[in-house]
Amino acid sequence: MAAASADASPRLRRTWPQRGLIAFNVLLIVACLAGAGGIGYFYYQFGQLPKLSFSDGVISPDPPPGEPQNFLLVGSDTRAFVDSDEEASSFGSAAETGGQRSDTIILVRIDPQAKRAAMVSFPRDLWIPIAPDGHEQRINTAFSNGPETLIETIKLNFNVPIHHYMQVDFAGFQGLVDAVGGVEIFLAGAVRDRVTGLNITDTGCVLFHGDQALAYVRSRHFEYQENGRWRDDPRGDLGRIERQQDFIRRALRKALSSGLTNPSKLRRLVDVGIDNVAVDDSLSAHDILSLGRQFKSLTPDTLAQFQIPVVNANRRGASVVVVPEDEQDTLEEIMDVFRGVDPSQQLLAPTSITVQVLNGSGRPGEAGATSEALGAFGFQLAGPGDASSTYGRTTIFYGTGQLEKARLLERWLEAGADIVEDPNVQSVDVRLVTGEDFTSVLPFPREETAPSPTTVPPPPTTATTAPLAPDC
Repeated sequence: MAAASADASPRLRRTWPQRGLIAFNVLLIVACLAGAGGIGYFYYQFGQLPKLSFSDGVISPDPPPGEPQNFLLVGSDTRAFVDSDEEASSFGSAAETGGQRSDTIILVRIDPQAKRAAMVSFPRDLWIPIAPDGHEQRINTAFSNGPETLIETIKLNFNVPIHHYMQVDFAGFQGLVDAVGGVEIFLAGAVRDRVTGLNITDTGCVLFHGDQALAYVRSRHFEYQENGRWRDDPRGDLGRIERQQDFIRRALRKALSSGLTNPSKLRRLVDVGIDNVAVDDSLSAHDILSLGRQFKSLTPDTLAQFQIPVVNANRRGASVVVVPEDEQDTLEEIMDVFRGVDPSQQLLAPTSITVQVLNGSGRPGEAGATSEALGAFGFQLAGPGDASSTYGRTTIFYGTGQLEKARLLERWLEAGADIVEDPNVQSVDVRLVTGEDFTSVLPFPREETAPSPTTVPPPPTTATTAPLAPDC
C-alpha cells in the first residue's frame, strides 16, 4: 500500500462536493449501533445540530414508517467557513456580499424495506428555470437566495418530493477522511491537477488522507498519465462527479469496516459529522436511529448512483450544461427512481453503469479515448489506465450481480468482448480491458440477443498474470 504524495502547494480552499453524503452516512453508521450503547451520546450531539425552518409545503410530509424518503444534501459556499483572506478571495462576489453558493447538490433516496439507496448529483452549472418566477440560470445560483428557493427549483424542474434537507459546510471533509484512517484508491498511473494542488506519483493502492483527498475530489482539471504521457480529462465537472461518487463508495466501505468496532474512532466520526451539518427541523434523532435499525446491512453495493445526462452549452455568454432533447426520456427514467415509480426495478441504462477502461492492447491513448467515447453516451467512468499485461481479446470483467450491465456494455463495442465474472471488481460495476481486437465504440448499441447460457471462465492465476487493477 502506498501513501499519497503531493508537492507543497498553497492552502486549499475547504470544499468537498460529497461531504454531505459522507456526513449522512456517518449518521446512518452511528444509528446502526442502536441497542449496542452510545445512543445517549448520539441523542445529545444530534440535539446540538442547527435546525432549519421552512415554509409550509416546502418540505414534503414524512411517508409512513419504513417507506422510501428523499434527502436533499447540499454543500454550501459561505464566507463564514474560510480561514484566511486568501481563501476568502477565492469565493468571489458571493463571499463579498455574505451570500452563499451550493458547490454540490445531491438527491439521495433511502428505501429501508428494500435496504437500498440511490443518489443523483446535479451539476452546479446545470442551466434550468429557477423558482419562483422561472428565470433561467445555473442551478447553484438558486441556493444564493436560500435553501427554500433551491428546494422549490428542484421540485419545479424534476417533480420529486423532498422529505428532508441536510446542509454541510466546508470544514468537515478532511476530518471525516482522517477519522476513518484515510481512504484507499487504486491509481493505474500518476494523477495531477495544477489548480487544486493534486500531484500524486504513487501507483497501485494509494492511501489518501484528508488533504490529498480534498485535492482529488475537488479536481475539475484532472490529468492522468497513460503510456508515459499526460492526458486531460475533458469532462470537467462531470468527471469530477464520477470520481466523487467512486470516492463515496470507498469511504463508506472503510467507515463501515473500521468505525463500528472502534469506540474512539466512532466518537470521532460522530463529532466531525455533527459539527458540520445543519438539518431541517422535522428530522429528529429518532428518525435517524429508526432508519439505522432498518439499515443494519448497509453496504456500498446498496448505493445506486445516477448522473443527469447533459452536454456543454453556452447561455448568455456563459459556459453551462443542459439536458439535450434526445435525453429527456433518460432523465425522466432516472427521476422516476426518486419519485417512487416502480421502485422495485433498477434502471438499466448507460447512466446507471460505472465502468473503468484499461488499455490491454498497448496502443497509445486507447483507454482514455475509449473512456471519453463511453462517457459521451452516459456511462459513469472511473479513471482509465493500463492493464498489467497484453490482451488478445477485449474482455469485460464484471462484479457480483452485474452481469446484465456487462452485457449492455458489450453491445456498445464494435468488435464485441468476452464477459468474465470477477468478484474482486467492487469499486465499479464493470472493468473493460481493450484487447488487440478492439476497434471502437459504436454510435448505437447492437440489438440485444438471447444471452449465452455460459460465460467465458476467468483465466487461471499464474505467475505471469498480474492482478488486474485490483480494488483496495
